[in-house]
Amino acid sequence: MERAALYAGAVGLGLGHAVIPQVILLAIGIHRVIVDPRSRKARFGSITTIFQVLTVWMMLSAIPAIRPFSALGGAVGMALSGWVTLGAVYGIMMDEENLGTNLIRVFLGSSCVGAIHAVTNYILAWSKGWGYYRAALPFIGCNAAGTVFCVAILTALGYFRSAERRGKLMVIPAILLLTAALMATQSRGAFVAFIVGFVVFLLLGTGSRHSLVLKIVALASLALVVAFVFKISPSVATRYARILNPMANKDRLEIWRTALLMIKDHPVLGVGLNNFVNFYPLYEHPEGFGTSMYMAHNVFLEFGATTGIPGLILFVVIVVLGVSGGIRGLVRAGSSSSLPATALAVFAAILTHLQVDITLNSGDMLPFFFIPYGVLILLEQWLELRNHPHPSP
Repeated sequence: MERAALYAGAVGLGLGHAVIPQVILLAIGIHRVIVDPRSRKARFGSITTIFQVLTVWMMLSAIPAIRPFSALGGAVGMALSGWVTLGAVYGIMMDEENLGTNLIRVFLGSSCVGAIHAVTNYILAWSKGWGYYRAALPFIGCNAAGTVFCVAILTALGYFRSAERRGKLMVIPAILLLTAALMATQSRGAFVAFIVGFVVFLLLGTGSRHSLVLKIVALASLALVVAFVFKISPSVATRYARILNPMANKDRLEIWRTALLMIKDHPVLGVGLNNFVNFYPLYEHPEGFGTSMYMAHNVFLEFGATTGIPGLILFVVIVVLGVSGGIRGLVRAGSSSSLPATALAVFAAILTHLQVDITLNSGDMLPFFFIPYGVLILLEQWLELRNHPHPSP
């Protein structure tokens, strides 16, 4: 049952729907905690305590909230999703039967199906003369879909590095397809996130001559795909060009300014988790800007505005511990594994997109934060198990 849920989760991640597998794994986890006392042991050391403190603080943010039950529900939901996802990552990484590799293949296959859906719809819209169309996935919108494709491309690059010849030949067209799908979403945040993640991946990879050649080929191939999409669809090129134009992004600047005012006015408990949308209209905005905004469009400002400065500090500590764990794992692994570099690249991409868009308050998006984070904090244990496998009974 648990294996089936994990495979369903891998499929769901590629299509943008990961809630149902999390619910199944949650039920399994609760049952295990009840019947097996050993499962109650904390597996992530001090990080577990920090997550628990952050959860309590997010729940306390319901005190000043306009919608207290939304704040409480968001805190509990985020905590449960983190518990389920990190527990699944722990089980996969400590498994010695290559389960992780199989799940990566399933995720990449599923994301390719989603990419075909996205690209097909974009081509149909383009052929009908629609001047503006953003591709999406069946269960989520264009920005979140961009995140899925971004993560899938970086994962495929990591898989390509360690795959056999046949696997490499299968991954190449998948990477090109996923890149085209990412461009079709016209998600500027996901595109910038991919660029950051790709740069991290290139910089942290092995230093052999063969690796250098692969990096150059990957960079050239992806650049050609982007140039081709820009060529056939000038409207897409125009939208992505707005990334470099501050005047075209004044809406983000106004949202961030308002979030900073919320932090100033509510520095301790914030305005309440999931309550940004309720407090945003209480602040004056220049004419032409919306008076309703669901989120701060920046994960750090979001935590600061909704859970106060203490909540922001706790979240920053969590992020720093994850990145530092990944760096230690990267140094220890050397050129023996592509997993540390891939996990760091994916996590860097997720954090980058979280600076301008998407939110952690979504059950479908939370695993995209917790999965690479779980890999990073478990890398040293995984490397130890890999170098000193348990003897067969």
